[in-house]
Amino acid sequence: MTGTLLALLLIAAAIWAWMDVLRSREYAIAHGHRLCADAGLQLLDQSVAVSRVRLVWRDGLPSVLRRYVFDVSTDGSDRRPGHLDLEGHRLAAWSLPDTTTPDPAPPRLRIVQ
Repeated sequence: MTGTLLALLLIAAAIWAWMDVLRSREYAIAHGHRLCADAGLQLLDQSVAVSRVRLVWRDGLPSVLRRYVFDVSTDGSDRRPGHLDLEGHRLAAWSLPDTTTPDPAPPRLRIVQ
């Protein structure tokens, strides 16, 4: 009886954790869209990817801090990295590329014969 109850609790905890990860990703996508729209950028691939998960302590309580990375474009022909940090489901920090400076020109190839 105790083993069955423990197994059900573990399954319920796993389902809750999975749903929390999915909900956090949806929040990250929404925050990414909003940040890009406010900065005049285009969120490429319409998605984010988690790159780091760590436990932080705020006011004596543990909280999960997730970093999501994504690519943005200023004019549709370039690709620049950005990231945002979610603490729980709250936007804690973000970084977007500077749109005031142009992208450095790619190096030119010289053909030597």
